[in-house]
Amino acid sequence: MQIIKPMKTITFYSYKGGVGRTLALANIAKRLAEFGKKVCIIDFDLEAPGLHKKFDRNINKKDIKTGIVDYIYEFSNNNKLPESIRDYTTKIKFHNKNIKDIDIITAGNISSKEYWKKLTLINWGKLFYEKNSQGVAFFIDLKQKIEKELKPDFLLIDSRTGITNISGLTMTILADELVLLLTKNEENIEGIKLIIETLSKPENSFIEGIPKINLVLSRIPYFSEPKEKYKEFNAKNYVLGEINNHLKESNSALTIKKIFVIHSDPELELNERFKIAYEHNKTKNIEEIPIATDYLTLFDELTNDVLPKKEKEKFNTLRKSEQLIEQAKKTSDNAKKIKFLNEAIELNSKSSEAYAEISIAYYFIKDYDEAQENINKSIKINPLKLDYQHVKGVILKRLNKKDEAKKIFENILKIDEKFNGALNQLGSIYTNNGNYQKALKYYLKIIEYYPQSSEGFNSIGNLYRLMKEYDKAFNYVYKALELNPRNIYATGTLAEIYAELGNHREFYKNLELSFSFGMKEEEFNHILKKEPIYQTFFNDKKFLEILDKYNIKITDE
Repeated sequence: MQIIKPMKTITFYSYKGGVGRTLALANIAKRLAEFGKKVCIIDFDLEAPGLHKKFDRNINKKDIKTGIVDYIYEFSNNNKLPESIRDYTTKIKFHNKNIKDIDIITAGNISSKEYWKKLTLINWGKLFYEKNSQGVAFFIDLKQKIEKELKPDFLLIDSRTGITNISGLTMTILADELVLLLTKNEENIEGIKLIIETLSKPENSFIEGIPKINLVLSRIPYFSEPKEKYKEFNAKNYVLGEINNHLKESNSALTIKKIFVIHSDPELELNERFKIAYEHNKTKNIEEIPIATDYLTLFDELTNDVLPKKEKEKFNTLRKSEQLIEQAKKTSDNAKKIKFLNEAIELNSKSSEAYAEISIAYYFIKDYDEAQENINKSIKINPLKLDYQHVKGVILKRLNKKDEAKKIFENILKIDEKFNGALNQLGSIYTNNGNYQKALKYYLKIIEYYPQSSEGFNSIGNLYRLMKEYDKAFNYVYKALELNPRNIYATGTLAEIYAELGNHREFYKNLELSFSFGMKEEEFNHILKKEPIYQTFFNDKKFLEILDKYNIKITDE
């Protein structure tokens, strides 16, 4: 029998704005989504809605047509209970296999006049204060609809500030747990005192007991000098003391035992972004403002009863592995790349991406046996990934197993006829075999499917060069250079055409351009093996001067 876990509802509240409440909620929501949890978030800050703005890159604004204001208005003013909450929900899409999409119930389409009109016309008195008012039942029904229809593991609510009907219902009717944010000033402290005093009375809660309260002191400067650490310590103790003294004086049995901190970060003042840390990224640099680990500490507190330690450990291990893969991709040093990827594989032996990346690294250092072994492991884990099949084909081609390679590339094209790499590799195989018409068929497909492919046009130009059809060769190579004036292979092809035509001046000019645009020694030596035209220049003074100028040595490998 499957045990269905209840939805956990957490309300984020602040007495005043500007304390980082919404950004804290957004960071927690995204991290839960990274854990694969289904998350729903609601923007109840109706006069100043902005929760959707935190996910700007992941929401299509045109999709936001209705929200919670429309939902409430239908009941309050039209006596109509909306049938489904889905009609008022928008998707936050991350387009990332590691992050689950989030359901957001926005305040509504705030760019329309209709939104503000509806907000003004909502009859809160009728909802909560008239005889036989149905407001409480309505919002309990809303929560049940969310749980039944959207089936989230977590419902996170961004509450309205101040002491209002909305803030009251989000904390007392809807919430299982609260995050109360404040800054260290009298107005914030006095407001939070009143809120906690009210919440501490069981008769004001709609759950058994009172919601768990997480008190968060935000916008605290980070003091990196040990001799100044006392300032933060004193600030926390002062706020905690003020609140607990007030609770004691009001005869409340509640005591707040802990206060969390979210430090101020000037970087976020200029550009808000997600900044919650991963466990393995906890900074050891005392100069760095620790807001990322502040969010992580709060996340751990909010999830310690619902996310088992083993689940968190597994998550952190996988994320560490992914981070090492990203580090490997960013380095051009193949030795470092292999080191990072081996560490990633140790953490996650089922990462097809890590095996594929290490295969490519071994390929570039010419350890083709290791390259082949690792790409086979990658394909075993993820046999449907055509990119991995392509890498295997390239390795087999380099090992001179061209028939096996050809079969792989042909099988790729049966699945995806537009796969550029397979088209290019088959063109190359047939070019090397002297079957120019067959090669031309594949290269023409490249420019048909990818008309902006400079490489595709150059391959055709080079093919016509080999066929001694120089007018056609020029046309295609110049088209390649029109698309990419710094194409090192196109300038190289142009040099070869001029060499074959006996125009040494243009040969040298284009050869030097190729080097100046970035042609490397290894690439040039690979070309020398295939193109006998260069052998006629090996003892030529001008040719040797150009090679010397760009530190290019001719090798025997």
